[in-house]
Amino acid sequence: MFKTFLKFIALFILFVSVAGAASFVTLTYIVGNEESVVVPDLVGRDVITVLETLSTMELNTKVKKTEYSSKIPRNRVIFQDPAPGTRMKRGRHVRIVFSKGPKAMPMPHLKHLPIAEAKIKLMETGLEPGITSSLSHPTIEKGAVITHVPASGTRVARGMKVDLLISTGKPQRGMAMRNLSGLGLDEAIQTIESMGLTVGAIASEHSFRTTSNTVLGQSPLPGFRVTKGQSVDITINRMPSPADNPTQTGVTGSRLFTWRMDKGFLKKRIKVQLVGDRHTDTVLNRDALPGEELWVLIPTFQRTTLFLYEDGALKETRFYN
Repeated sequence: MFKTFLKFIALFILFVSVAGAASFVTLTYIVGNEESVVVPDLVGRDVITVLETLSTMELNTKVKKTEYSSKIPRNRVIFQDPAPGTRMKRGRHVRIVFSKGPKAMPMPHLKHLPIAEAKIKLMETGLEPGITSSLSHPTIEKGAVITHVPASGTRVARGMKVDLLISTGKPQRGMAMRNLSGLGLDEAIQTIESMGLTVGAIASEHSFRTTSNTVLGQSPLPGFRVTKGQSVDITINRMPSPADNPTQTGVTGSRLFTWRMDKGFLKKRIKVQLVGDRHTDTVLNRDALPGEELWVLIPTFQRTTLFLYEDGALKETRFYN
């Protein structure tokens, strides 16, 4: 009986000990949870939000430092320690790094720089080319910067786009187009080139009112404003070519045009063009030696005008009907 009583007392003491330990662990866990919190993600949050959030969680905000950032706006969090998701006790410090925004710098001076050099300078300073426009300018060379936005000296941030205005060179002086009507084709071409213009398309029409191979029409018209380098189309008085006559078929063959260079010591650039009713072909374009004889085959199945240039000057015109 006494042994049974002792066993009962031992079991009772063991039960009380286990229950006490379990209660202690449970209480410690509850108290521990009440004293700790999970650190939220603060990166990108503004100053006021960070202060309110950490204050509500009974954590202290400690500003470690501020840094420039091209990605995070001014007065927002760049970095935090401890990291988001960390469990820590209330009253501890959360160290924060705030952004000072993009680092500002003075806009470099790009005026008069060639476009390629200006773009390199922008890249070196962390800026980017924006919209590029062009305009003629009386003093700034072609391909150089006239002005830019933002202007020189303006405070700018890295990554900002800079719009550029590029010079196309001096404004071209306009002049009135001369009247070519009635001129022979040779004379008309010389007139066009003497004005600094280029010969465009040469079309053909037939009229009994004027001499063959003279100009019937032109574009631009006489008196219209033209600028150097502009092309001029002309229409000359010619009979319809055999190629336009459906009754004449199977006409083939060619003729030989020869040209002997003058004697001397220097080479000359020779260009030969064949101008038909619907096409213009350059059949020869090379340097020729003094005294050299040049040969060009002219097709006989279509009407063609041959133009020969020496160093850019018209030297010979031949008509092949």
